[in-house]
Parts: sequence; C-alpha cells; structure tokens
Amino acid sequence: MRPEEEANMATSSSSPQSNSTAYYRHILSSRPHPLQKTDHLVVITPFQRGQEVCSQGQPADHWYFVVSGAARQCVIRPDGRRQVVDLLLCGDFFGFTAGEEYDFSVEAIAKETVLAAYPRRRVEMAADSDPDLARQIRRIAFDAIFRLQSQLLILGRITAPEKVGSFILEMAMRLSRGPADSVMLPITRYDIAEYLAVSAETVSRSLTELKQRGLIKMSGTRMVNIIDRDALEECEREPMSPSTALNCRRDRDVLRAPASPPAPPYG
Repeated sequence: MRPEEEANMATSSSSPQSNSTAYYRHILSSRPHPLQKTDHLVVITPFQRGQEVCSQGQPADHWYFVVSGAARQCVIRPDGRRQVVDLLLCGDFFGFTAGEEYDFSVEAIAKETVLAAYPRRRVEMAADSDPDLARQIRRIAFDAIFRLQSQLLILGRITAPEKVGSFILEMAMRLSRGPADSVMLPITRYDIAEYLAVSAETVSRSLTELKQRGLIKMSGTRMVNIIDRDALEECEREPMSPSTALNCRRDRDVLRAPASPPAPPYG
C-alpha cells in the first residue's frame, strides 16, 4: 500500500474524533478568553456525565477551560462526605491551586462536557516573560474568588426558597453574562441540592413555593422564567411556611448525621 493511501485511511478512520476536536478548537478560538495566547498548547477532551476530570491529591499539571457542558468541583471531608465548592459552567477556568497537587476533585455533570486542558508549567513559563499573560492569569484567579464569594452568599441564606431563588438569579447572571429574565438550569435538581447543601426534595418544594408566590414560572423541569426579580431578590423577607421550616430542620439533621457510604451516580 502506498504511503498516501495509508495516510488517507488513517485520516478516514480518525475523522469523527478529528472533526469533533477541530469543531471545539474553532469554538475555543472564536470565544475571547484570558489564555487565548496559549491555545496552541491545549488538548481538547470530551467527558461524559459522572466522569472524573481530576482528583484530590493528584499532581496539578493542568488548568482547564469549560468549552461546553458543566462540571462540579468538590472536596472530600475528613468524615468521607463530599462537599461541592464550585459549579463550573461554560467559559469558566479551574484547576488552579497554590500547591503541587489538586486539593479538590472535579467531575463532569452534563452530557458531552468538553474541556480544554492547558499544561500548567508551560503556561507559567510563558507568563514569566509575558506581563499581559500574567495579568490574564490573575484575572482568572479573581474570577474564581468571585464565584466562591457568590456561593457563600447563597449558602448564607436562611431558608431553602431563599437559597434556590438566589441560585436561579446567579445562574441567570452567569449564563447570560448579565441580568436575564429566563434561564435554562444547566444541572439537575440532584446537583442543585448538593450545591446548596439541601435535599433534592427540598429543591423541588422550594421551586414550587416560588412559583406559587408568583416569583417564577417553570417551563418543563429546567427552564425558569423570572416573573418578579425584585421580589425574588428580597424573598428572604417573606415568612417561612411551616413545611419549609420542617424541611430546613431535616436538612440540618442530614448534614450533621454520621457519614454513610457514597450513593451511586445519578442517572
């Protein structure tokens, strides 16, 4: 077989993956982001829902950019329980740590999540001689700090409807890059529950309560239309219903309970 025929066969056999990689590289290059100068170093990798990207204790060799889909960043407590510390959406960077190992784990939580992996050492070396790139890396770190501050504000709300309402507003802001009147929730109610440290049932009841109060309207299971933004932002001033109070106490009891074996992945 002639060399050109072998090359054609190789190209043909790998064309689906090559086309997919080329497609997401095009998306990456067409979307302005802080590490655009080093896009020639990236490796584009697809992940399925529940697949681990990096794990706590592994060498922190890469930084990541979410090209599509979503992922959750979590840490394992000393008692073995998992705590979600960041929700990573399209356009977010993650993987930054002060040490040589990741102090968190990340796994995909949306179908066909695609990530761009940047080699940490090579990007750091480039930043040593490029002040603008170094400033962009600091910008990424500041964005991560802002996301964590926003999550702390959400978790600091007293009632579950407050938390869910704040979560909806946060997702509308992040996914639209500004205030929006509707949002397609990027994750399931189970993932929302882990992010807010409540039960999935409490998330469902809180959405129902917000809908009954005329603050939101649901279209399907994930599309949320914000009807009264001001009231949603100030919903912590509304009295807590007896059922909501009971659910909050149950959630606190669950969080304080002894650790149990991890549950199987959500379908």
